[in-house]
Amino acid sequence: MNRPARRQIPSYSLYGETRGTDALHIEDIQSRSRKYLWKIGNHRHTGLCQCVYVTAGPAVADLEGARAEFEGPTVIIIPAGAVHGFGFRADSQGYVLSINLDRLLSMASSLHQAPIAALFSEPRVLELASDPLLAARAAGLFGNLIEEFRQPESPGPQVGWLACSVLWILSSGTHHMTAMQSPDRYELDRLRRFRLLVETHYQKHWPVKRYARQLALSESSLNRICRNLTGGTAFDILQQRLALEARRRLVYLAGSVAGVAAELGFKDPAYFCRFFRRHAGVSPTAFRRHQEPV
Repeated sequence: MNRPARRQIPSYSLYGETRGTDALHIEDIQSRSRKYLWKIGNHRHTGLCQCVYVTAGPAVADLEGARAEFEGPTVIIIPAGAVHGFGFRADSQGYVLSINLDRLLSMASSLHQAPIAALFSEPRVLELASDPLLAARAAGLFGNLIEEFRQPESPGPQVGWLACSVLWILSSGTHHMTAMQSPDRYELDRLRRFRLLVETHYQKHWPVKRYARQLALSESSLNRICRNLTGGTAFDILQQRLALEARRRLVYLAGSVAGVAAELGFKDPAYFCRFFRRHAGVSPTAFRRHQEPV
C-alpha cells in the first residue's frame, strides 16, 4: 500500500500570509481565527517570535507536538521556527503579538534585553490565573499596544516601547515558571547566536568546535554557556535539533526513512535509525506509524 501524502509544515509571515510583515505586528485573536473557523493549523514562522495572550475563554495549543488545553488568562510563548497550531472558540478573547526579536531588543535598555530574550528561550504555556494582578497589567498593556498600533501614523516608537514593556513584565512575573533564572546577558546573547547558527547548519553536521570558532569562543566556553543556560552541552543542543527535525519530517512529509536520513545529512540510514531510537525510544518506522499531524 502507498502511504498517503503528507503535507509539508507551512511557513508563514503571519498565518495564511506569505508576504513579509513588519518587525512588529499585533492583532486580536478573533480577527484572524474567525476567518479560519477558529482553527489555526500547524505552521511556523522562520523570522518571527510570537506571544499569544488568551485573556478569556477556552483554547487548545499544539506546541511542537505537545497538546495543551486551557482557559484564559494564559500566555503562549512561541520562539521563531517552533511548529505550533491553535484551536479557539467564538468566546476566546485575547491578542497575538508577532515580533522580530533582534529588532525589538534594540529598542530595549541593556538592563531589560536579557529577560525579554529569555522569555523566548523555549515554547511554553504560562497560566496567569494564580496572579490576577500580573494578568490585569498584561491585559492593560496589550490593550494600549493594539490601540497605538492601529493609529494612522503607526508604527511609532511608542509601539516598540509598549511591546518591550509587556514582554518584560511577563518575563519578570513568570520567571518562577521558566527553567532560566536571572540569565547573564552576554551568555544569553551567545546562546541565541549559537542557536541561529544551528538553525542554518545543523544538517551539515558541523562539529562543536566549528560553531565555537564562528562565535569567537573556545569549545569549552561554548559548552559552559550551554550548560549554564540549558543544562546540556552544545553537542546536546545539536543532537536535539536534529532529532526534532527528524520527528517533524517523519510526521509531516511523505518519503522513506532512508530519504529522511539523507535529507538530514546522515550518510548511513542504519546509523540514523540508531540515532533516532536513542532520542525517541522507538525506531523511525514505529514512530511514524503511531503519529498523525494534529
